[in-house]
Amino acid sequence: MGPNSVSRDRFDYITAISESWKKQMLLNIVKLRYADVPVFMDIGQVISGYELEGTLTAGGGILTGNKGAQGNLGDFLNFGAGGRYLDRPTVTYSPLTGPDFVKTMMTPFPPSAIMFLIEAGWPVESMLQIGVQAINGLRNHRGGPLGHPADPEFVMVLRLLKQIQAAGGVGFKLQREKEGEEATMLMFHTRRLTPETIQNVADVRRLLRLNPDAGDIHITYGADMLSDKEIALHTRSGYQVLIELASQVAVPVEHITDHRTYGQGPAVPEGTVSLASLISIRSGTERPSDTFTQVRYRDHWYWVDDRDLLSKRVFTFLTVLFTLSETGSKIQPPILTIRAN
Repeated sequence: MGPNSVSRDRFDYITAISESWKKQMLLNIVKLRYADVPVFMDIGQVISGYELEGTLTAGGGILTGNKGAQGNLGDFLNFGAGGRYLDRPTVTYSPLTGPDFVKTMMTPFPPSAIMFLIEAGWPVESMLQIGVQAINGLRNHRGGPLGHPADPEFVMVLRLLKQIQAAGGVGFKLQREKEGEEATMLMFHTRRLTPETIQNVADVRRLLRLNPDAGDIHITYGADMLSDKEIALHTRSGYQVLIELASQVAVPVEHITDHRTYGQGPAVPEGTVSLASLISIRSGTERPSDTFTQVRYRDHWYWVDDRDLLSKRVFTFLTVLFTLSETGSKIQPPILTIRAN
């Protein structure tokens, strides 16, 4: 009790909150595939109070003197012990609705934040495939009944940027603009790079219609570029990301046949380069084992395999991306309060 409870409870509650968040996220992804209403419930506060008490009693007696009619009852001795342990956690849940829902789920990700995550070492191809709808007018893959495959040029840009990032040829900086605004600038480092990487940089400039002699390139938000010294990222919102992930859920065939959900997305023309799936969410009637997370929905189990590192990494991306999408007043983060006396 007391201070010893901090190390135990802190990690127990962290594990419980983390597991519930993964299950909630997976359930909402699956529900969106069935055109069901997603519901997000945040944990606003956790208060845990302990009470431990114990009692010990002892008593006895010796009868002496006159004897009663039934004779001397004799000596007697008794003991008694008791105890009580109480743990009354209070958990506060906050449904994500109204302005908070719009800020967190419907606001597009800031382009500058995505770029700096790439600068921090996150894989450029995964970040852009998840977080943007288009780059300078080149369209990303879109799932669902009204979806379309990614433009071949978009796929090539992601593959080239992946190679350039591995060679250390991409950098970013903040430049102070007028009226105190800051602009994110992209720089291609061509010094000490191999001829192959330098050619990759030239190919990216050509595919994105950039000025081949431009040093610093502005990163902006938009559906298409306004100049040849600008990269316009048409970023997605958290809700759009979930819809895209929902299109990749492996739903039962009978649900498609019964029109409970839609089938596979648009086929990629033969001979055309395509993007790999962002996530693998499986389904079945039997409860799976060795899973990263799992939920039950419509008499079926849906899960992400614990040996699927790429799919697990997407869940980590979601936590970061949803944090980036929060603007204005932030939602109260989980707080754990433990009474230690």
